[in-house]
Amino acid sequence: MNKVTLSVIKADVGSLGGHTKPSEKMLSAISSQVQLNVKNGHLHDGLVSHTGDDIILIMSHKHGVGASAVHGFAWDCFLAATEEARFNGLYGAGQDLLVDAPSGNVRGAGPGVAEIEFVRDPHSQQRPAEAFLVMAADKCSPGVYNYPLYTVFCDPMHNGGLLLNPKMREGFTFTIIDMDSREGDRVINLDVPERIWDVAILLQNPDRFAVEAIHSRHSPEEQIVSVSATRLHNIAGKYTGKDDPVAIVRTQGMFPAPEEVTEPFLLGHFVTGDSRGSHVMPLMPVAAKTAVTGPYCLPIVSCLAFSMDAHGRFTQEYVDMFGNLVWDATRLKVQQKAEEWRRQGFIGPTMASHAELSYTGIIDALSQLEREFVFSQEESRMREQLQ
Repeated sequence: MNKVTLSVIKADVGSLGGHTKPSEKMLSAISSQVQLNVKNGHLHDGLVSHTGDDIILIMSHKHGVGASAVHGFAWDCFLAATEEARFNGLYGAGQDLLVDAPSGNVRGAGPGVAEIEFVRDPHSQQRPAEAFLVMAADKCSPGVYNYPLYTVFCDPMHNGGLLLNPKMREGFTFTIIDMDSREGDRVINLDVPERIWDVAILLQNPDRFAVEAIHSRHSPEEQIVSVSATRLHNIAGKYTGKDDPVAIVRTQGMFPAPEEVTEPFLLGHFVTGDSRGSHVMPLMPVAAKTAVTGPYCLPIVSCLAFSMDAHGRFTQEYVDMFGNLVWDATRLKVQQKAEEWRRQGFIGPTMASHAELSYTGIIDALSQLEREFVFSQEESRMREQLQ
């Protein structure tokens, strides 16, 4: 029996030909460092993947959540990949590295972080096996998981396990973060199903509120979900790219099954993101290591499924949950939704809210136009008569 920390840290530090994918040299520079740190015992295990142009480090270790040793290692990996990107003239080199050097851990420095610590005990009656999913989204805001997680943990019409599993019937605790807070992390903890409507009220606005964590109420010490719910523009003070969150979801036993977690992604729900991070578009589930090459720069999400042995090792094999052909019909549907939606162009809800657009050039243009507005002649006459 030992405590294991699962850390998933991602960053966009450069990509080929625009916002498409990192180069193989960038990925190789990080992979070699991960392998070296596994060999010397700093990490139990680790691998490097990417979704779109975001590089994702998936690591297991003994150092705990927020450990400077692990976060510092991830930062150094991203710096090495940035140097490769700059040397080869790639686009957006170092884009998500928003400070010169992080203090302690990389939360608030640009990279997205999802972490969970748990006891790994093969003799446990509750959890003799450890299975988990790692989801990574590109070209979308951190509220992208609001709809899927609400559906999985709150809606038996989609997740039959809420009715069939006695341990899941005891409910869950949602930790929801207010991403507009500039004074520090503001969170609220809400128990479901008792406060399901309050959860819905908050998650309805994924540009401000996002699920940060979910815990079991059957075993409150067990965290099931961790999401990298941070806003890049709140850190940088300007638009530097979309937030592109990663998430960890532990599965099976007293937690939802993988098929229950992935079912909501059949919808292709609309999220803020897309080209220049300023549109609202349907989310497309894709295989891991998929480059962004389609029209409109669709929001995409990947999902890898892992098992973990008693020593925290997991990388010998994994399952690409969205890489299967059964998702081809969903991808076609999402593409058709996107094409029809974008026919409306820039008008109305097809573009992001002004709260999101405030970090792009459109608000600067509106401010300039504001100075050119004048009262109509009729309005001016009426005002004169009232004076």
